[in-house]
Amino acid sequence: MAQRYGGTPARRLPPVLSVSALLIGALAAVTGCGADEDSGAPAPPGAAGASRSAASAGRPGAAEPGARAHDSGRASTPAKAPSAAKPSVATEGASGAPPAARRICSEDQLKLSAGRADFGAGNVYVPLAFTNTGETSCTLTGFPGVSLLDTPGTAIGDPAARRGPARPTVVLKPGDSAYASLHTLNKGLSDKPCWRTASEIRAYPPDSYRSMKTSARSFQVCGEVFEVTALEPGSEP
Repeated sequence: MAQRYGGTPARRLPPVLSVSALLIGALAAVTGCGADEDSGAPAPPGAAGASRSAASAGRPGAAEPGARAHDSGRASTPAKAPSAAKPSVATEGASGAPPAARRICSEDQLKLSAGRADFGAGNVYVPLAFTNTGETSCTLTGFPGVSLLDTPGTAIGDPAARRGPARPTVVLKPGDSAYASLHTLNKGLSDKPCWRTASEIRAYPPDSYRSMKTSARSFQVCGEVFEVTALEPGSEP
């Protein structure tokens, strides 16, 4: 066996140990390269998920921060919009049936008559009555239209002006009456002249375009005052 001069004999490594050392060195080199690419520190748990969430936030339709799905296996159900309120429907009476239509008295079922004049305190009042001669009930509401006629049928002066407030509707059963009062002044109470003495009174029932006539019983307007009140129940005050 050959010997080296000046030292101990040289030792040779076994072949198996040499190959193992080479493999360990190669693995260390690969691991070191990977660590350099990730800045040398391992990523904390959940970092990858956070990165994906941040990327999603930049896209349209991404959920707002703090929004979480309660069930990853099912899509969230959108909230149901409240139904629009339905308009209330007013009912006519407790039974829901509309009220009966009001039947207005026509001149065909009415009789016109003038009562006796009432004199007092310089005023003259004459009741003008409308009587239901029909077989059914009817109604009258408001003021009649009244004018005076002489014997030939010519109008005397102007029609009566309305006097006083309006009154409630009067229901006339067969045979019932409603009246309005004609008003003027006593003769000599005013410097203004009196009109000619009337022969007839012409009256239009409320809501009617056809007139009725009755005897004026010598009614005469004085002082340029000729007025009529609204109808009320009865044939005279």
